Amino acid sequence: MYPWLETVFAQLQMSFQQQRFHHAQMFHGMTGVGKLELAQSLTAALLCKQAGTSLRACGQCKSCLLVDADNHPDKLLITAESHSISVEAIRSLNDFIFHSAQQGGNKVVVIDGIEKLTESAANALLKTLEEPAKGRYLLLLCNDTARVTATVLSRCNKMNVGVADVNSAESWLAQQGIHSGQYPWVAHFISQPLLLLRWAQAQQLGAIDNLWQEAQRLGEGADAEALAKALQADTSLVKVFCGFALAAINTKIARGELTFGKAQAAIVTLRRFSVDQHTVLGLNLSLSLSRLCFQLQQTLR
Repeated sequence: MYPWLETVFAQLQMSFQQQRFHHAQMFHGMTGVGKLELAQSLTAALLCKQAGTSLRACGQCKSCLLVDADNHPDKLLITAESHSISVEAIRSLNDFIFHSAQQGGNKVVVIDGIEKLTESAANALLKTLEEPAKGRYLLLLCNDTARVTATVLSRCNKMNVGVADVNSAESWLAQQGIHSGQYPWVAHFISQPLLLLRWAQAQQLGAIDNLWQEAQRLGEGADAEALAKALQADTSLVKVFCGFALAAINTKIARGELTFGKAQAAIVTLRRFSVDQHTVLGLNLSLSLSRLCFQLQQTLR
């Protein structure tokens, strides 16, 4: 268990021991806080033959060995295919839930990305949420509860998963070789430690640092061609770059280098670019970045 998750885990452990553990747990929070890892740990414990009233798996029984091998017949993981979770996937879930457990114990379903349910899929899930069967648990993960239908939300026990203790995250990251003083922008993601770890493991920290440096030069003329090359290689970093650019604008505001009007114009331009990248199909990223860099240079100078 990651150190910053211990508080959430302790709350879950207490409710489980007091037999108040909800059959449908919704864990929400930012990417990179460990929601899936928490759900996997709980799944192992709920399926463990030796756990009893503990939410810590023994790691040695037959069920634990099956979980470790990712071959437990009473565990089901559903993730979004492309951009949504279909009604067919939820119908399969319902069939899974209401059949007997092959190992004679609990059955657990993990849905990663509950906000991606289609409307029909959400409606199909309601019966399972409203009529829980004994020994059946649903662990629902989402990044944004605002995108989850009210009918699903109201039938779950919602728990925010985040980094309450920044020091514990910093210490853990340092053990992984990632230090807060290594790059100036690491502090912006200290609440998403697993995201930083993923970048480090993919050897992306240097590339992301280049995005940070370019964001600081937007007022003087950033290298749009270099930015386009970097972001085309990994379009998920568009959002990161926009965050860096916004931070640079806020720094200029704090230093008194920008008037309120110019700052607002720059922020509007940046947000329009960010939204377009996610909503306009076939948009030329290189051309959009060139336009963005030019507009921000004119605004921020």
